[in-house]
Order: sequence, then C-alpha cells, then structure tokens
Amino acid sequence: MSNFLHAKQGWVRALIFFFVGMSAGGIIATPIETLIEKGYLGGTHTANDSLLDIFMFFITNKIGTLLCLWYFRKKVDGLSIYSLGFQWKGFGINALIGIGVAVGIIGAGTILLSTGGNLSIKGTIFDPLNFSVSTLLFIFVAFVEEIIVRGYVLSNLMESMNRWLALFISAALFSIMHLANPDITTIAEINIFVAGILLGVNYIYTKNLWFAIFFHFSWNFFQGTIIGYHVSGMSIETGLFAIHINGPDEITGGSFGFEGSAFALILQIIAIIALAMYYESRYGKRILEAKKLEKVPSPIQQEEVVEADDEPSTFEE
Repeated sequence: MSNFLHAKQGWVRALIFFFVGMSAGGIIATPIETLIEKGYLGGTHTANDSLLDIFMFFITNKIGTLLCLWYFRKKVDGLSIYSLGFQWKGFGINALIGIGVAVGIIGAGTILLSTGGNLSIKGTIFDPLNFSVSTLLFIFVAFVEEIIVRGYVLSNLMESMNRWLALFISAALFSIMHLANPDITTIAEINIFVAGILLGVNYIYTKNLWFAIFFHFSWNFFQGTIIGYHVSGMSIETGLFAIHINGPDEITGGSFGFEGSAFALILQIIAIIALAMYYESRYGKRILEAKKLEKVPSPIQQEEVVEADDEPSTFEE
C-alpha cells in the first residue's frame, strides 16, 4: 500500500486519506458522543454546558483524523507537516486579507438582513466562559479543518490535475464533511461548497494556509461569538448580542445560521471572483512561468535522451 501511494497519484492519496481520516475520527468520537448524550460527560442544562459538549466532541472527533494526517504526510508523502503551507514570511498579508473578507461578508450580510427587517438586536450579552470557550473552539476548528481539507487534500489533488478542478473537488469533500450538521438545508450545503472554493482560492495560487485559517476563524467568530448567529447549525447562544431573526429561511439562514442564507451565497461568489482576479494578477504569471520551466528537460534528462537516440534499434526491418 505504501509503495502504491508513493507513486504520482496525488488524487489517490487525497481521497484515501479523506475517507480513512473521517472514519477514524468517527470511530473515536462515537463513544464520547454517547457518553455526552447519556449525561456521563458534560451536560446540556445551560448554554455553557452545551458549548463545552460541542468543544469536547469536536476535539475527540478530530483526534483520529489528525493522527491519520500525520501518518500520511510523514510516512506516505515523506514530507513535513510544516510543508502543508505554514510559511509566514511573505504571506502575513494574506492572513489580513482573510480576516477582512470574512468580516466584510458577515458585516454586509448582517446589514442587508437588518435593513430588510429580517434581523433585530434585542440587547447585549457577555458571558466570559461562553466567550472564551467559543473562541477556542473556532480557533481549533479553523486550524484542523484547513490542515485537513486545504493543507492535505487540496495540495495532493493539485499534484494530479488542474488546480481549479482540484479546488472544486476539495470543496465538494468539504461540503460532505458537514452533511450531518444540525438543521442543514440544500442552500446551506451549497453555501458550504462555495465556502470551500472561497477558502481554497488563495491556496491554489500560494500553497499557503494562513488566508484560509484566518478567514475560517473570523467567519465563525464574527458569526457566533460576536453577532450571535447559529454557526453551521450549532443552536446555542454564543454571541455578544441577543438577536432576533425572522423571515424565510432561504433569506435568513434559519436555524443553520447566516451561512444558510441566500445573502451568504451571493456575497461569497462576489468574494471568490474578486480574490481570483487579484491572485491571478499577483501570482498567475509566476505560476505560468514555473509550468514552462517544468516542461523544459534538465541537462541530465537531455543527455539521457541523446544517449537513448544513439543506441541501436533492437528491431530489424
């Protein structure tokens, strides 16, 4: 198996890792979830208890997946975890762009919902424990999901195919990861697919994770911890504001949260187009030149071709 995976089959390694990793995560998390549901771990009597339960379940769910990722990257790919895209120098600006785009989409969507009469703020809330746990949860979610989907899956897919096709496949797998989320709808699943494209549009040009990590964290943090939307179906009060949502779920996102709304879909598509144009202008020429260099045979390869041409044919006419 190892020798097979070491072949130039990036898409094979990506898909095997994805499904093996998800299965490993589920195997470890299932008994923990059972203990939580039966009340042996955590509790569901208060918002804080529910949030701690979610935090505990998410961590246990990803332990198996992260162990698989370490094995695949070190033993199968023969590369370091750092090589997944953690270089900071020269890429810090992308982290800031990630924050700005996430806040811009959430802010614009909130303004649209508010002006349309679909959202109103009833007051403010601050629970230090709730704030802290939700912040830690969203940091952990951002790092883990980006390392898995963009860092490993997308990078390996890009070895085997056009980077845009690789991006679409990774986005589809990202949406599959969220199929079991509470209160998920068709538009919410479409939005998660589109979010997968948005999260990876920087990576296909830079092979760096900081844009995706900072965008992913900011997206969840400003939705849940600051404004008070449900986040990917997490139906708990985590925000600084007590908000009231009314109107069709297709417009507001309903119980799934803002990322289940039509506004989220439209704003994400606009962001993808703008970012793709920006990164194409900044990195596109460099990528094209690198591809041209890959097609030019090295001096050693050229010598091998000449030597091969000089050898007598083994076929007689």
